[in-house]
Amino acid sequence: MSAVADPEVLCPLCKVAADPRSLCCPSCREDLSALFRLRYAGRIDYNRALEALAAGDEATARFRLRGALEAEPGLHPARELLESLSVAGPAGLVRVGREGDTPSE
Repeated sequence: MSAVADPEVLCPLCKVAADPRSLCCPSCREDLSALFRLRYAGRIDYNRALEALAAGDEATARFRLRGALEAEPGLHPARELLESLSVAGPAGLVRVGREGDTPSE
């Protein structure tokens, strides 16, 4: 699974890249927390999907994963998890072997 680069958030006032730790523009100190929420919406939904799965709520997890992919289509971990849930069906998440894998005895 490849890493996904963090989305860049630019200040709409001065066009400077914002600091993700402070959620503010380093130049004009404008509060950019709303922009960060919009840019990271896919990752937030993905994390909420993981929480839902941990709580046994597969329906909410699927909903959150679809939202994550709508917000950020290139979020591969969300796509892979949604695909594995689709393969598993209503019975729950199952591990899918790779081609050439053999079951252990």
